[in-house]
Amino acid sequence: MGRLGFSAAIAAIVVSVGYAYGQVSPQPGQVMSRQQLEQLQKESDQRLRAAPLNLSHSGPIAPMPNPKVYPIKGFWVCKDLKSFEPIYAKPNVHSRIVARSMWFEAVGGAYTHGFARVLVNKNLIGYIPLKYVSPFHDPYAPSVTCQVMGVQANGIPAMNLH
Repeated sequence: MGRLGFSAAIAAIVVSVGYAYGQVSPQPGQVMSRQQLEQLQKESDQRLRAAPLNLSHSGPIAPMPNPKVYPIKGFWVCKDLKSFEPIYAKPNVHSRIVARSMWFEAVGGAYTHGFARVLVNKNLIGYIPLKYVSPFHDPYAPSVTCQVMGVQANGIPAMNLH
């Protein structure tokens, strides 16, 4: 890294630390002189010596509690969906939109007129065109599988990725 690149990197770090500590108010498009940058670096070093950052945690992190899962009627499986597509109230593209699809959803039952049923929550089943539905596949971890466990107390489908 050249001298200018190194100076720019230090300047960015110094200004960021100054913003984080509330010592420097951000000015869009502000150009600082070398002396101003060196002064900021000196002030930042002084603050860090006075109150060093503690980046360690105090102990083991408690596991997330398992939510209570309630059974649902029917057979539901995880399927990939095209994200942010409309989920309709009825198997018809002219019906009311009740939700938008996420990366994967609980899909169940037989297909109806080219639509798949989607479990939006415990009280709402929607429909999405089959062209947006495909088998579940995690692109980041191909060996991961998904299982629909039921619904949580808040009505959201509970899915187990393993």
